[in-house]
Amino acid sequence: MDRRAVVTTPNATWMPEFPVATPGRICTRVDGRWGPQEYSIWPQLYHSNVVHHACIPAKDANFLGLSFKYNVIYDPVPEGEWELDLACGVPDLGRLKPPFLALLGADARGVMQRFQRVGGGTIEDQKKFGYHLCATIRQALDRLTILPTWRTHVIAVAAHVSRLCLELLGLIVLFEVVQPRVRHPSRPAKEALPLRGAFTNNPATAQGLFRLGIPVWFIQPLTKLVRVREVYSYPDAISSKMSEELSYPRLYSGEGDLSAIVQHPGDWPFKMQQEVLQTLLDADLSSMPSEGEDPTSASPDARPTKKARLDADGGRKNVQAPPSTSRRSSRPTHRGHRSQAPAVEPHPSLRYKPLMECPVPIMWASALSAVGTLPPPKSSSMYYWPPPFVFEGPGDKINRYFRNYVRIRHFLRQRLLDPTINAAPLRVVEWRDALWGDYKVQADEPSQSNIASRSKERRQLQENIRRLFSATAGLPSYDASQTGEWGSTSVMAENVKQSSLRAQILWEIHEVNWRCELRELDSVLTGSRVWGTLQRWERESAVCRVWSAEGSGLRVIPLWEQDGRSGASWVSPPQPQWTAARATFRELLRVMARWPGLPEELKVSPPEAIIEYTPEDYERLQRSVLAFYVRSFVNVFHRLPVSPAVFPDNWL
Repeated sequence: MDRRAVVTTPNATWMPEFPVATPGRICTRVDGRWGPQEYSIWPQLYHSNVVHHACIPAKDANFLGLSFKYNVIYDPVPEGEWELDLACGVPDLGRLKPPFLALLGADARGVMQRFQRVGGGTIEDQKKFGYHLCATIRQALDRLTILPTWRTHVIAVAAHVSRLCLELLGLIVLFEVVQPRVRHPSRPAKEALPLRGAFTNNPATAQGLFRLGIPVWFIQPLTKLVRVREVYSYPDAISSKMSEELSYPRLYSGEGDLSAIVQHPGDWPFKMQQEVLQTLLDADLSSMPSEGEDPTSASPDARPTKKARLDADGGRKNVQAPPSTSRRSSRPTHRGHRSQAPAVEPHPSLRYKPLMECPVPIMWASALSAVGTLPPPKSSSMYYWPPPFVFEGPGDKINRYFRNYVRIRHFLRQRLLDPTINAAPLRVVEWRDALWGDYKVQADEPSQSNIASRSKERRQLQENIRRLFSATAGLPSYDASQTGEWGSTSVMAENVKQSSLRAQILWEIHEVNWRCELRELDSVLTGSRVWGTLQRWERESAVCRVWSAEGSGLRVIPLWEQDGRSGASWVSPPQPQWTAARATFRELLRVMARWPGLPEELKVSPPEAIIEYTPEDYERLQRSVLAFYVRSFVNVFHRLPVSPAVFPDNWL
């Protein structure tokens, strides 16, 4: 700003310091805000691209029947609200304390619901940007809720939630108050509204903001014609509201330029938000290799490719009987036929087999059974979460699997979505190693020519799992004296055999696998992995609505400890609850509408029309939807999908 210039205001009641934007210095501070350029808290230079920034209401504002009283979105995020999460399995990571996170979530959900009601459906074309902000807020809230991370990261994400909520409030005021005033130029505002306001050096802009009742600070040369009523020699300093200390690490909006364009907030806020999206908020499932892909390509730690006969659990069982050295066995029988090799039961990934301790919905069992027996795939099958069938069977080995799963499940949650951890799906044999719990890394042995190549590969797979759980997670090896916490229940050797406890554990295992697989199948069939970040989030959120009425695509883990089990319902007529299941299939139809090869009977437009279906028609629709899902999954991944399970009635 020119030294000869002065800042005057015709309607504001205070004088803020002008926020000088130094090229390369628009970046995050220790309070998670953007310093002088924090448009949600401090007046900025007016720009027509972001009119709503000037319309952000002041804290606790109340005008024209509108109240803007919120809990925490106007305040900085206290560092003391972050705490270590010792259960996540990764040192030094933590999350916001539950009471503060609950207040932040309540504010955010209240603002989003308020924004959705604006206009009563008449201005939806003007609200697209606001809906993008809502998608980002949902992603950020789920990031804070689901995924522990570093203190600086958490504070920056929480501050971004507050920032976008305030920006939504600015859009609400713009649509409900300012735009009606723009349409009636003969009605100038009698007084300034308690809004954020803006600086400007354009007389016409200053006049327009004044007429609308938006606080304005006019930058102009000091002349004898300037009317001055009161002089502020020391305007309110920006540091009185926000920290000027740079954060480490920090996000930059870009270098800008030296021609004062950097002062205009019509461009850099979007660049800064894009930095936040990509650096702080983006978390995605690793892709699952489909047929013909090298499974090692999904992981930064290039594990050796497994040979066809290496992993019987991967769906590549050798159906040939081993050669025998007995002469008698090679002779024909007295009927003239050779003895038959013992039949080998198909692998559970290739033919559906119901589990004894955890039933699946009847409609899912029918859809999976209808596939029959699949041919062995070219490469071992992979899973995001331990497959349910590895927990099938009696004996101490399975008991150990259950107990160790409870012990390591928090790290499995962290690993699934944390981009800093190798989160590639694992083969069945690797999941067995992880559940067995021997995490002691062996010293490298000298190469021996008499050791079969496949034995070396098998040992290398075991070592990779051991390093993942011991070095990355810092988990000790399984010990029979250890206990794990399943909600409020301590899982010990005495109660791990209880059928009710096992049913609950298997329900969670089914649920996580199913959610991850539905998300991954959709990303393959729609190609959404190459979409823009916001478009991909909105698509993932649409998939998430199959099991959750709100939230982002990060909700692949049922947080049943926080009463977040599942909103999906799998009942059919004539069961009394079958009408509740229509919401699940309505959202599935929305998702499948973009899948190639959609059968004609599933092209229901709009999906809400299924409410009018008779019980018989609706039951046929359910069968067709699940048959199409199973067929689509098998065509892509060449194994059976994991279905959701029946939710246990006697939850501990």
